[in-house]
Amino acid sequence: MSTVARKREARIERIHDAAAALFAERGYHATRMQDVAEAVDMQKGSLYYYFSSKEDLLVSLVESRVGAALDVLRTIVGDEAAPEVQVRSAIAGHLTVFQERADVYTIFNSEKLHSISRDTAVKVDELGREYERLWADLLSAGIAAGAFRRDLDVTVTVKAVLGMCNATLTWFRPGGRLTIEEVADRFSALVLEGIS
Repeated sequence: MSTVARKREARIERIHDAAAALFAERGYHATRMQDVAEAVDMQKGSLYYYFSSKEDLLVSLVESRVGAALDVLRTIVGDEAAPEVQVRSAIAGHLTVFQERADVYTIFNSEKLHSISRDTAVKVDELGREYERLWADLLSAGIAAGAFRRDLDVTVTVKAVLGMCNATLTWFRPGGRLTIEEVADRFSALVLEGIS
């Protein structure tokens, strides 16, 4: 990668970080492009060199951050490990990525994005659906391998596991009673007890 490309990538990452923090703190709708520009010591007009609109910035941010979670899950689903190990890894990966980027996942999971364009909403929703599909594939493979109950309702189980993991955004605090790894271990034990 050229020096120019690396600098551009680093600048986009700084913009993503600032936008995620502002969107999480103030809300997507209350944050202006001017606010993001000021947070990265940039002129508002220069920000438009990277993103054509606030919606474009939102989509880029969500694709980048949710893309990281998708990459982790794709790797786990493609692994040859036992289904139980994959579930443990998927839960640990989900919690780790979510806590590392809690700001953007707070937006993704709770921010009401009603006034964004339909195209943007579809792009954002598709990322969530792809993540759920990967989880469904993981559980279905475990059923086929005989590791999980045959009567397991995959759709309900995916929603339950993700709901449980996503809820950590509201209560988990680094430095608290449990580490994120300990939470992942407890969640994994609970899930595996229910699906095996």
